[in-house]
Amino acid sequence: MTRDYADVPPLYSEILPGLWQGGTHDEDTVDRAGKLPIVSHQIEFEAVVTLDAYAKPFGWYVKEYRFCFPDSELNQEHLAEIERIADWAFIEWKAGLNTLIRCQAGLNRSSLITGLVLLRDRMRINDVIKTIRRNRGEFALSNYSYLNYLTTWRRKY
Repeated sequence: MTRDYADVPPLYSEILPGLWQGGTHDEDTVDRAGKLPIVSHQIEFEAVVTLDAYAKPFGWYVKEYRFCFPDSELNQEHLAEIERIADWAFIEWKAGLNTLIRCQAGLNRSSLITGLVLLRDRMRINDVIKTIRRNRGEFALSNYSYLNYLTTWRRKY
């Protein structure tokens, strides 16, 4: 059986000008034997949010905010940190930095943070969901817990 990869999103997708969402290339993860592969990035990012525990650091001269959590039910204990991440990404993006929000596949954890960034930019929730899915793919924001958090979001932290 062969798989049709037409519905697989690219590694990085531009959601709005300068705001990118994506995953982590398999060759861009820390080898558990201790070897760090060398991977070149085609797009110049200046600020990166990394939400995948096995992703190697992004590289020289790139601001990086790392906080790794599983793609599962949203843990209430992590909400304050997740909101701080979104604040940081929003500030960097609005300052004109080419900003990437990445997790493993670039579909759920990164969509949660990207959604929070767009809400901070005063985008309506229906437009947030449409924008992310139009630019990242129909499977983005498929984690119901994350989608529910975004749809009921009110600034709390």
